[in-house]
Amino acid sequence: MLRNLERRKEGLFWEVQIWVSTEVHTPTVPSEVHFRLTPSLELSYTPGGSDLWVRKIEMEFTPKVGMLFKTVKEGTDFYQIYALACGFKSRLSTAKTFRDGKIRTNAIVCNRQGFKERRKKPAPSTKNRNTASSSENSNTAPSTENSNTENSNTGPGNNPPPKDPKKTKITRFGCRAWMKLVYDPKQECYFVKEFVEGHNHTLCSVRNREFQKLSKNLSLYHKQTILDHSKVNIGPTQTYRICKEYVDGYSNIGASLAAFKNFQRDVKGFIGSKDGQLFVDTLQKLSDTHKGFYYAYDKNNEDNLTKVFWCDAQARKNYPLFGDTISYDPTYGKNKYCLVFTPLNGVDNHKKSITFGAALLSNEDEQSFRWVFTKFLTAMGNKEPQCILTDQDPAIKNAVPAVFKQAHHRFCMWHIMQKLNDKVGQTISKET
Repeated sequence: MLRNLERRKEGLFWEVQIWVSTEVHTPTVPSEVHFRLTPSLELSYTPGGSDLWVRKIEMEFTPKVGMLFKTVKEGTDFYQIYALACGFKSRLSTAKTFRDGKIRTNAIVCNRQGFKERRKKPAPSTKNRNTASSSENSNTAPSTENSNTENSNTGPGNNPPPKDPKKTKITRFGCRAWMKLVYDPKQECYFVKEFVEGHNHTLCSVRNREFQKLSKNLSLYHKQTILDHSKVNIGPTQTYRICKEYVDGYSNIGASLAAFKNFQRDVKGFIGSKDGQLFVDTLQKLSDTHKGFYYAYDKNNEDNLTKVFWCDAQARKNYPLFGDTISYDPTYGKNKYCLVFTPLNGVDNHKKSITFGAALLSNEDEQSFRWVFTKFLTAMGNKEPQCILTDQDPAIKNAVPAVFKQAHHRFCMWHIMQKLNDKVGQTISKET
């Protein structure tokens, strides 16, 4: 859409000042820039003789006059992606607003735009000058006591000398590269009114582009990958190496190793001592969204999670069909929370193992086993199995008849054969 035409004074022709597109642009994910862009650096010259650096990239990442954005944030995000691809940093400039607070115009500039103001050194106070002049006019040497007091600067009338301002690196060179967004009330969106592409300073090379600030930000894919790998005890360093294999190089990952480590540190700090409650909340969400899901848990006096039992709707459907004989196996090792995983399994008509429920226990005592068996019967409608197979644990031996009144308790043959050598000797064990 043509917004403005202006007749040039030099000649008899018209120049298009502003051209507004009718298509609203959607920004691209920043991490995609690393995989799709192979820019080349070109050097152009202005009529005045000064050189300008311009990096040519794909047209879809290059801002154009008249490009539309729904919000200012979409426009700034798009320019940040463009800055990342070209090899420079950007920042927001002063914005102008309407009376209702809505942004009217906003500019995104190169971070080297403008010049840094020089700080003036503070002038010495009159008191210090008088003290210095009196010391110079004095012909007597100061005593040891006075010199010690002056060196320590602890007297009531002694002020520490003013410090020179900290010397910082000059980062602003008056670069004029920028993009100006203006609100269009007719289309209710922002359009690019002005865009300057050239820089008066060198741009970051493609090899060093991964060290830019925007490159260190984690995308949703990176965060989900770190969380998924942490569930199987894969640290951030190994996760970073795995991501490198996916994208064929560290420079194409789109984030730094420090960002991977910091995100996992923040996740652990956020969870803290609330991991037990988060687990219970997850079970509650499953119960709300999946009909037939059952769970129960118990805590100690210190509000720590000690016992958890759960089973889904499919397990509760399978139990009336294949629950004549079940096995309870508490021989799994403890996890990092010192909880033992104890599943209740069975066999279907295809002779395949199926699970009727599972529990996590902090203590392998009779009270804990009774609690698991009680919750199991509650979930299965108080229907007892005909036979239950367990190992030769004395605590389970006492808990089974206390809960299952009609079930036959039998020991697992695999556990019996494992202990046969210790019980009857190696000679008799070979003959069996």
